[in-house]
Amino acid sequence: MKLALHGYGKMGHAVEKVAKETGHEIVDADSADALIDFSSASGVDEAVAIACGRHINLVIGTTGWNDRLDDVRQKIERAAIGCVYASNFSPGATVVFALARRAGELFSRFPQYSAGIEERHHAQKKDKPSGTALRIAKEVGMNPSIVSSRVGAEFGLHTLFFDSPDDLIEISHRARGREGFARGAVLAAEMIRGRKGLIRFDELVMS
Repeated sequence: MKLALHGYGKMGHAVEKVAKETGHEIVDADSADALIDFSSASGVDEAVAIACGRHINLVIGTTGWNDRLDDVRQKIERAAIGCVYASNFSPGATVVFALARRAGELFSRFPQYSAGIEERHHAQKKDKPSGTALRIAKEVGMNPSIVSSRVGAEFGLHTLFFDSPDDLIEISHRARGREGFARGAVLAAEMIRGRKGLIRFDELVMS
């Protein structure tokens, strides 16, 4: 496939590396099959405009823009293109979302348990709490509190816990680097071919 990049920071470099290693070509948007966006919350609108204007598929890995989800959905549908988005493109995190949903269903039967989320990221990450933490909270229900840290060089650590006077249960996901997210984004670009509309990554890979 021919892939274009929107946003060429650390994640953009990681996507380029993974894409080339898996036999894809990095090109400009005019000749691309899909555009992969890892820019900023304010840059998502530009990525959507480029993809819709050129009628190419779009992968959005940027977080912090979900307040504009309905507007983006309408633009994607009008342009009749496919768009995959996720707060976290790691396949492992996608499984954690499913685990959180099931764990929430089970622990809601026992009133002595309270749910909480702790997440840590590097000091350069701007949004707080992370999109991944918000997604875990949505899946688990039970109104979990979220504690966020922005310090050091942590790529991303999310721990969902269920605490009671009797015991503590934890479900954690720790990213070892950016390449896992990049791999998921390239996979999304491959899988969205022939699809139309706005689709979550977990819907795409786990349906």
